[in-house]
Amino acid sequence: PAILDKHKAAAVIANEALKLVLGKLTPGADVYTLCRAGDKFMEEELKKVFNNKKSKKLERGIAFPTCISINNVCGHFSPLQEDTVEIKEGDLCKVDLGCHIDGFVAQVAHTYVVAADGKVEGKKADVVMAAASAMQAATKSIRLGSTNTEITKA
Repeated sequence: PAILDKHKAAAVIANEALKLVLGKLTPGADVYTLCRAGDKFMEEELKKVFNNKKSKKLERGIAFPTCISINNVCGHFSPLQEDTVEIKEGDLCKVDLGCHIDGFVAQVAHTYVVAADGKVEGKKADVVMAAASAMQAATKSIRLGSTNTEITKA
């Protein structure tokens, strides 16, 4: 149960950090600033859990820094301040981040198209729907004892 509690607490923090970053994905937003905001949120929230005398010494921290990969960048873009870029209307953003408590990691990710009116059309909409459909097919094929290869073939 203690292990599960650590995973759950890390997951709550990671999910809240993801919501924070997604809420700030707007045209003109600076990727460096958003990444730092996600990391700072995780660091601050991790200090608030498992903080009694007995568990205060548990290791905790960022397991996967906040990354915002835009359009053709596949993943893991967490720029230095001098390498940052601004998010533009219509950008396809992949956000991923994670934290841990005592080595028990929770990692989350989300794909988001920056659109002021909330509507996505054309190839970007097709790509997002294809990814969602593939994920649903893979999820339905997960069974006790199934292998990664079997799920990938689905």
